Amino acid sequence: MFKRNLIMLIYSLLSVTQLNAQVYKIDLKDKTEKPLEKIPTMAGTVNGTTFSVNNRYFEKDGKPWFPIMGEMHYNRVAPQNWEQEIIKMKNAGISIVATYVFWNEHETAKGVWDWKNNRDLRQFIQLCARQKMMVWLRIGPWSHGEQLHGGFPDWIQQIKAHRSNDPDYLAASKQLFHQIAGQTKGLYFKDSGPIIGIQLENEYASGQAEHISELKKMALSANISPVYWSVTANTVFDDRKMEVIPLQGSYPYRGWEKAGGGATKDFLYGNDQWIMTDALGKVFYDVHKFPKGLCEQGCGSQMTYNNRFVVEPHVVEAHLQNQIGRGMNLVGYYMFHGGTQTPGLKEPGLPESYDFQSPLSEFGLLRPSYRSLKTLHSFVNDFGSDLAKMKIFEPENPVRDEMDTKNLRYIARANGNSGFLFLGNTQVRVNMPDKTVSMQVNLPTEQISFPSLTLKGQTTAILPFNLKAGTALIKYVTAQPFARLVNGKHISLFFQELPGVKPQLAIDAKTILVKKFKGWQTIALKNQLLLKSEGRKDLSFSDKEGNRVTLIFLSRTQTENAWRVKLKKQDALLITSADVLAEDHKITLQEINNKEFKWQVYPKSLNAFSQHTAIPEKETFLFDTYLLKTDPYIPEVAVNYPKEQNALITLPLSFPKNVSNVILKIDYLGGLAQLLQKGKLITDNLFNGTSWQVGLNDFLKNGELQVDIQDLDDQVTGLPADLLNEIKTKGTRFKEIKALPQYQEILSLNN
Repeated sequence: MFKRNLIMLIYSLLSVTQLNAQVYKIDLKDKTEKPLEKIPTMAGTVNGTTFSVNNRYFEKDGKPWFPIMGEMHYNRVAPQNWEQEIIKMKNAGISIVATYVFWNEHETAKGVWDWKNNRDLRQFIQLCARQKMMVWLRIGPWSHGEQLHGGFPDWIQQIKAHRSNDPDYLAASKQLFHQIAGQTKGLYFKDSGPIIGIQLENEYASGQAEHISELKKMALSANISPVYWSVTANTVFDDRKMEVIPLQGSYPYRGWEKAGGGATKDFLYGNDQWIMTDALGKVFYDVHKFPKGLCEQGCGSQMTYNNRFVVEPHVVEAHLQNQIGRGMNLVGYYMFHGGTQTPGLKEPGLPESYDFQSPLSEFGLLRPSYRSLKTLHSFVNDFGSDLAKMKIFEPENPVRDEMDTKNLRYIARANGNSGFLFLGNTQVRVNMPDKTVSMQVNLPTEQISFPSLTLKGQTTAILPFNLKAGTALIKYVTAQPFARLVNGKHISLFFQELPGVKPQLAIDAKTILVKKFKGWQTIALKNQLLLKSEGRKDLSFSDKEGNRVTLIFLSRTQTENAWRVKLKKQDALLITSADVLAEDHKITLQEINNKEFKWQVYPKSLNAFSQHTAIPEKETFLFDTYLLKTDPYIPEVAVNYPKEQNALITLPLSFPKNVSNVILKIDYLGGLAQLLQKGKLITDNLFNGTSWQVGLNDFLKNGELQVDIQDLDDQVTGLPADLLNEIKTKGTRFKEIKALPQYQEILSLNN
């Protein structure tokens, strides 16, 4: 009893919020699951690299692999921009580029095929390969993707028995597959190429299982030969044949619903099956046969003329965190990069823009959601090999009501005694109050009690327990794992601080050599060291095998601005508010309306940048700091307003070398805006109260731009009352159009 009271006293001293904390418990007793079984038809080895998959997770070189995939449609992005946009996806922590191959985009008339310019699939895949990005093609024949007829040419749409084993439909589909095979010849993994996956059909919820088998047979006959085959998880297929992997879809915002939808159960760590509105509960396969993965994780959504909404970064981040917590072992975004519809080929009733409010916009601009999601991508990429093996453990009474704002939503993933707690305090469309909680993890041989902490509303947290660093054992940390850098015998673990929570941790004292840490309150208890920061953001120790372990705690702003890079063949972290395009021999920094570039590099003293010297800073003893100022530029962009709802923008012929682009920031009141050049409609913007940001780079040599705005329709849903009142009071009008330079600096590397 004395020892127990002592423990409670110490935890009280370590935590200022202990008295108000709600204790949440979770039992991690081992549970029986279906044995690990390989999917034998999906594996391949080339040049010493092996890809495979089992019924729980994907594998690379025989080890668990947690891939992150992002969708970008090559036909909806200008080809001169493809490579830099692929680089941006790569630097977000994505390793696979997914794309539809729309049939009607390529067979422009019956028997007439076009694979040139922005339809050059082969060039797009080759650019992915050059950037060491893998590719997952979604070849249909039916795709949807807000394309006219779901991607079918007109004459295919007229076949009554399309999307079936009708001979006429199969004969036409066979030609499509042979065309795709011709464009992708030599680009599959078996040929040392980047294509590892193929999706057949899409959302085939009302078809016949044998049709998927027939499509795969036809694709193989055409020499389409990836490692992995997939379908969307509400698709009818024969799961006994193990021919395809079902991948799921889930959207926090639903552009097809009024105002973009309401509160959803997506944030409850709940059922992991397909949850699209029209397919709720439709599971056509044994879920224990296949790994849990997503081909359509919504990080945005397409607005319609009647349904408007604003995608909030913290919501899409919480939605992703929820998916990881409830057992997903592959995440594929739809869409990670927005684009522009091909004229005449968009689904009726939708805008020309296919921006999707994606992390990378229609014009390749990084939205705040890009940085929010990047923080979780870093966690997955560095800890995913551990995470993929972990089983799911729910609490005894999980939250099942999406409107419950009182009780904490949480779940655990664990393998043996180590794992991660996933805490959620975010719900789309619902404001969540702060929660002061204390987490108790009951393991078969021990109990781990976290110090109490306040989980702010509209946030989430991932907390590790029994985390290995070399041979050192960290019992718990009240901060979220962010990155793990391993350089020889030096292991650096970065953690993201939770808002308002000072880092606290416990270390198994038997596994390290040091017992006291400067700048940390240290209490020795049994075989543990309990540590609480006294302002210090790092600590270092050696494990019993001579590894040097450094723990570093970063603020949320720092992790959003952190980029994983290779410098002088070492794992490194670069922190900067600029957008980063990192390649093998150079790093490009870009920032809108800021001509001063500042970046920090970990570890110190790498001297990785040619012609740049680190500047001394007392506060950053862990990082080298660099500062560079570039010449100012006032964009030579003139804006005139011939009419109240019409603007004409005169453009220069080029920008200076230190300016990568000029962003036209358009603020207006109304229903929608249209961008035209030479009388041709380029794209549009459905008004939702945010600024429309247009990159001007691709329009410089074709004359002036025209922006027209139109009145708001009374049927529009989703706009807040104050915004509707402002439009009603002031009418349709431009508020401001500004031209902002995107400055650029290219840093050569001493690699």
